[in-house]
Amino acid sequence: MDNDSSDITSDAGPIAAPYEIGAELHIRRHVPPRPFGGANDPRPRPVAPVWQDGAAPDQERTFTITGTKTLRRFGVDGGGAHVVTGYADRDKAAVYLAKIYDGETMQPVQTVGGKLVPRYFGAWTFSLATKQPGRRRWVRMLLLQLVHGETMLDKILRATRNGGIQYPLLPPEKFRLCVLKNLFEAEIAIWWDAEVLHSDQEPRNVIIRDDGSVVVLDFNQALVYRFAEQHPKHRPGASRLAPSPIERYWPFAPGGTTLADTEDSENPWASWIPHDWPQNQDLAAEWLLETWKDASPSKYRPLSDYFLNHPAHVQRGRKVLATLEMLGRKPRAVKNE
Repeated sequence: MDNDSSDITSDAGPIAAPYEIGAELHIRRHVPPRPFGGANDPRPRPVAPVWQDGAAPDQERTFTITGTKTLRRFGVDGGGAHVVTGYADRDKAAVYLAKIYDGETMQPVQTVGGKLVPRYFGAWTFSLATKQPGRRRWVRMLLLQLVHGETMLDKILRATRNGGIQYPLLPPEKFRLCVLKNLFEAEIAIWWDAEVLHSDQEPRNVIIRDDGSVVVLDFNQALVYRFAEQHPKHRPGASRLAPSPIERYWPFAPGGTTLADTEDSENPWASWIPHDWPQNQDLAAEWLLETWKDASPSKYRPLSDYFLNHPAHVQRGRKVLATLEMLGRKPRAVKNE
């Protein structure tokens, strides 16, 4: 099989005929290529599919498209996957999300409407006809759980007017902080338990459910430790417990995340955090401490002495210092207020 150009073209360029609603694809399961690029060690994708048992399986299944969420334009949208919904083997009871990696047919359409990440139903391959009689080309597809909800970015954009965020149009602050708590815990669980570092926490990659729980999407920039390097918990002398969100997301030295910064400082959560955090960044630290100071000792390891006694803490307010001292910091002078 080869990857010759498809005959599905027009004067305006490639069109999306293979992926119209109602189209039926004939798919076969295959082993996906290992991660490539970035920290996962560059390696090319194999041209032909790698079959599960070394040869193309006899069983061919069907996937019927029911909706198109995003169809990419070749050479315009900078790559990416077609995203469609559909059902398998003509069973309409279960609808899935499919990401189709086909660089030959990319065309814009209007957007239509697991626990921490979408459930994964495997990598699949199907073939499409080309201009050359009797020759077909392979197209890869990932089949995922269809997660119902709205991304954080959608909620932010709906509350944006004239380039500025209108806080009354956002979900209530209590709900937003609940989402942030669930997101931080999800990121740590994926990093520590699944040994995958997401590396692209952005509002566009977070689906929010009605109860404030989150589903993390888009792992194209993720570091998969088993293909790249030793996970921190396996290093000599390392704790098997994950670090506390307090230490991981602390917005000042020795952490230094952008949690309490403005959007100009590349804080991805600038439009989601309480509006007074950038003006009084101690409020972010107070929230972290209040949220996780009583976390189960079997879930997160204790705050490190390095963190608790870091000299930069003397710049924090009395409330932050008092909580840090309760958690084990040696008392020191506080800043004047």
